[in-house]
Amino acid sequence: MNRFLDLNSDFELAVSEASRVLNEGKLVLLPTDTVYGIAAIPTNKSAVEEIFQSKKRSDDQACAVLVSDALQASELVISSTEFELLSQRFWPGPLTIVTERSKQLSYFLGGDENSIGIRCPDHGFMHSLTEVVGPLAVTSANRSGLQTPENAKEAAGQLGENLLVVDGGKCKGKPSTVVNLLSNETEILREGALSSEDLIAAGLRL
Repeated sequence: MNRFLDLNSDFELAVSEASRVLNEGKLVLLPTDTVYGIAAIPTNKSAVEEIFQSKKRSDDQACAVLVSDALQASELVISSTEFELLSQRFWPGPLTIVTERSKQLSYFLGGDENSIGIRCPDHGFMHSLTEVVGPLAVTSANRSGLQTPENAKEAAGQLGENLLVVDGGKCKGKPSTVVNLLSNETEILREGALSSEDLIAAGLRL
């Protein structure tokens, strides 16, 4: 049976319980500034594999990593001028940056082991949680091929039992925009809450 915590009723309890459950190697369904996500500690391979199993999705499509701030992100990536530009301009916010991961990083995220998709969400709970626990492997809280539900109960219904579910009310934002910095030419992999015009106006060359 899933266990639900109302974020609006007890913020501190939600942070402490989510921290405990994640550090025990279990999954937490939680709200972000875009859509509901399912999270695990990225150094725990079995927990991240459980994310893919619960979504009924292969691990060739990597989980993103959510961080509390750009400083936390800087320890995970090989930085670049483009990375600095985007993170300073659009974080916290709905932008996922795909770039080269730090050589010493021992994360299992699925997908390419040399790259990482990283984001700093504009969400108080996620900021507090990642400050306490550290970066989290997170992907949308939905069964593969289905839309991500706007409310926690429906999202949990798609992903099975024995989850801690942090209910933050409706999450009905657009998914984050995903920008790839790995190739010679910067490209948008998914246009979401931020448009190509937003990125160009900030000085990014596409």
